[in-house]
Amino acid sequence: MEQSDQLILDTAERIFADHCSADVVNAADSGHYPTELWGALKEAGLLLVWVPEAEGGVGGSMGLGFSLIRRAARYALPVPLAESLVANWLLAQAGLASGEQSNGFALALDALPELNNGELHGVVEGVAFASQVSQLAVPCLQSGQLTIALVNVDACEISEQRSLAGEPRSTVAFKGAVPLASGTVHSGGSIELARGMAALTRAHQIAGALEHIVTLTVNYVQERNQFGRALSRFQAIQHSVADIAGESALANAAVEQAARTVSQPDCEFDDALMAIATAKSVAAEAAGKVAQLAHQAHGAMGFSHEYPLQQYSRRMWCWREEFGSEFYWNQWLGQHVASKVSLTDEGGAWASIARAY
Repeated sequence: MEQSDQLILDTAERIFADHCSADVVNAADSGHYPTELWGALKEAGLLLVWVPEAEGGVGGSMGLGFSLIRRAARYALPVPLAESLVANWLLAQAGLASGEQSNGFALALDALPELNNGELHGVVEGVAFASQVSQLAVPCLQSGQLTIALVNVDACEISEQRSLAGEPRSTVAFKGAVPLASGTVHSGGSIELARGMAALTRAHQIAGALEHIVTLTVNYVQERNQFGRALSRFQAIQHSVADIAGESALANAAVEQAARTVSQPDCEFDDALMAIATAKSVAAEAAGKVAQLAHQAHGAMGFSHEYPLQQYSRRMWCWREEFGSEFYWNQWLGQHVASKVSLTDEGGAWASIARAY
């Protein structure tokens, strides 16, 4: 990692530690938006990591942005840092990147909104922090081409809802909204890759939360006594902690590999999606296992509002479903591999595999 990247991450770490305590997260879940935390992130320019330097941004690498997202998740950050990074990346794909920091994104999972005659029509569900940003980057279709439209939030109809984690997830309707700007995505981009980037972002958030849950659980079982000895002395607890640490390590390895893959300038489209699908699947599966084991180790304390474990488990349960669950990505992987291999080609890959065994 370059020295400049480390300085950026160190700056982010200090802001998280100073402005994102467990009490701040709980207050945000109850509807009290942490304006001081959000302001500090904007002042430090951390939302512009994926904006080119020529456009007033940091010009950071993909790896830097994903590292920042993972570190933020270790604090259960209740602001749209990850969403702003993805929004700015989407805008950059369409030549619309700028120094505007308060962007979110509205990415439909099925039918995209359509941009016709300068007006945007369509509905996107599950938009994170829609009311907390000033603009939305909206992947849409214009004359059959993938386009990114930059839309002022005030021009949209927003039905505010909240996720299981207490975070804003809204339904946004574009009923003739006129974009502030729009641009066609270059030939190397596609809606599959855009959705994949969003999925990889959620996978990194899960991985960051898993790392913190490992620390929480290890500290708890070492400090908590039962029947005259620390919980960590019980063999069943030791096995659970080992499983938690193993799942976290596996998820982090998968997301790091995916980040390295998509960071390569000559990365093939199929290779990028394969790595993303694997990372999201592994991380989502780990989220379910780790949440179960960690809450078992903590007992009733893990569900207490005052104790931070629930802040991470609830977020992981949401992130694992967003932009494709493990079932969705496992199915995608299976179909993708099957499409590449002909079962009837005796001289092909299957025959080679059979001969090898």
